[in-house]
This record gives sequence, structure tokens and C-alpha cells, in this order.
Amino acid sequence: MRKLSVKNLVDFRKRSDRGKRNFIESIKSNKAPTITEGGGDYWTISLSAVGNAFKRNDLEIINEKVDEVQQKLKSAKAKVSQTMYYRNITILQNYLNLDLNKLRPGEKLLFQKKSTGNTLLPIKGLEIEVDAKRYHAYTFGKKDEENIGAVWFITQVNGYRIEEIGMFCEMLYKFLKHNYAKKYELNSKYCVAVDMLSGQIVSYSQIEDGSIPQVLTPTLDAINKLM
Repeated sequence: MRKLSVKNLVDFRKRSDRGKRNFIESIKSNKAPTITEGGGDYWTISLSAVGNAFKRNDLEIINEKVDEVQQKLKSAKAKVSQTMYYRNITILQNYLNLDLNKLRPGEKLLFQKKSTGNTLLPIKGLEIEVDAKRYHAYTFGKKDEENIGAVWFITQVNGYRIEEIGMFCEMLYKFLKHNYAKKYELNSKYCVAVDMLSGQIVSYSQIEDGSIPQVLTPTLDAINKLM
């Protein structure tokens, strides 16, 4: 059985009954369920810059990348390349408009090395993966009273619905709990998923207080029911 991404789970929820059965068969046969979106590197231009800007707390990184991609857009001949560059510029500009106070506490952050966290989590008999390229985990606070938080920048061509962003956030919280709860206090306010196309931000605290519905567990239950 193959590992699943949260994008796979989002795709499963949108499918018809027949499509869901086909999805399950692809899991059993260890074939990757098909998701209709640009290739794996489609958003790298923008999301890599967004991640660097977040870690360094420096918006100039975004401004420089916008200028760079605009030059590439001007010289691009193929329509598909023009569209890709345009969409990545949109993502970069959206970051400039985000309320960064919702993404990070106003104090010094110590970012965790990617190697310190296992990104493949067993949940309800399934293996769900957190995208190591797109999440950024960090600690903050007084020594011996340190909190851990994280942000996960996500996007797809048509954006995500709010409960789908919430599913990424739920998974991010489980990731933090699985890897860091023994050493740090989990901070639900700063466990955040951001849809970079719509600019919508979901924190785990919103899931805890019920303002964002929990759909991760029901989705996994629905998959298991069809297995």
C-alpha cells in the first residue's frame, strides 16, 4: 500500500462514488492516484521564495523574486510557461498581502532541521505524508518553556476550500505532536496552514474551537470503509 499526501485526501473527497472506488483500487495496487495539476515543480519558484522569506522574516526576498519572474514572463514564448510564471507571481504578491502576525509570534524563532521530524505518519492504518519542502517548524519562548509552531504553505491551481486547508492544518498538528510533543509545548495558534492562492489562513486553534470543521478523520474513515 502506498503512502498518501493530504492532496490525495482532498482529491478523494471530491470524487464521485465510482471515482472513490477507483482511488481505493489505485492505493491497493500501489499506483499513485491521479491528481489533475501542474507538475511537482510547478509552484517551486514562488513557494521556495515564500519559505525563505518566512524563515528570514524578509519581504525583500519576495520583491526580488517577483522582479526575476516578471522578466522570465516577458521572455517566455510558450503559453503554458507564461501561465506558470503569471500564477507564481500571483502567489508571491499574495504573500506580501498576508497578515504575518497570524503566521508567526513576535519573538525570535529557532527553525527545526527537516531531518528532526518524521514526515510519514501512520493514522488509522494508513500512511499519510507531510510535504517536507513546504512546512517550516520552529520553536520560541523561554528556555525550558519552549513552544513549537509551524506553518505549511500550500497551493493548487483552483485553490482550496476552507475545510480542505483545515485538513492540512490538522495533519501539521499531528506531525508536530508525533515528533516534538515530548520536548516542546504545542502551540495551536501558531500551527498554521496557508492557501497561497486565496490567502486564507487556518490555525489549529480554529479547529479546536470548532470554527473550522474537522474533516481529516472522517476522510480517512471513508477510505478505510472502502478498503
